[in-house]
Amino acid sequence: MTPPWSATRPALGTWVKVPAPEVVEILVLTGLDFLVIDGEHGAFDPRTLSTMISVARGHGIPAFVRTAGHAPRDVQPALDAGAAGLFVPHVDSVGIARKVVESCRFPPRGRRGASPNTRAGAWGRIGSKDYLARGEDEVTLVAQLESPEAVADADRITEVAGIDAVFIGAYDLAVSAGVEPGGEAAQALVRGVEDRCQASNRTYGGVAFSGAQAGELLDRGHRFVMVGSDVAFLGGGARETVSEVRG
Repeated sequence: MTPPWSATRPALGTWVKVPAPEVVEILVLTGLDFLVIDGEHGAFDPRTLSTMISVARGHGIPAFVRTAGHAPRDVQPALDAGAAGLFVPHVDSVGIARKVVESCRFPPRGRRGASPNTRAGAWGRIGSKDYLARGEDEVTLVAQLESPEAVADADRITEVAGIDAVFIGAYDLAVSAGVEPGGEAAQALVRGVEDRCQASNRTYGGVAFSGAQAGELLDRGHRFVMVGSDVAFLGGGARETVSEVRG
């Protein structure tokens, strides 16, 4: 799959934190452009992760995976299961960005382990050449910038071949910088990354907690925006209903 965002059409996604295929089945019917299964903060075993990716693929919607880390063991299960791409957390330097590419791309660019007898290889039904080409051309790597160190090295990180886009992790960025999330200092850090990405014509996205906030980010050049999560939608809907009943 190609990225769900483009220069002319931004995309909306949400985090999936509940390890259940039915959650994916529900969310793909909402009009969202893509999903990100949160392997960093969710309790996903490889089997459940694979099934959830399969459900998304069956509905024709890209399913990304936010990995737990940068190492091959962190990225390989999602890649073999046919994820559309990866959101890789804590890419704090150009050195880490290069290691991410090494873990996720096939040789000669990287060191990803190859096995055509997986969903990514259509269970052995495509030739080796096509399998390797898909791993290079159809897997989108998104580097999460979420620390002052990442902000300082943003120019070089975005230039690493094999990194397709950056995600500005506003909350973690504020926490790691010791400033109030959502406050003026935190917003200044976010805008600093936006400015650098715009200057180098790099694709970037961020996170919003409401439709109005998502619209603001899109106006500021974000090509993709993460809005809410399955947990937020479930809890928010329940609280709203209880509030209406009880007044």
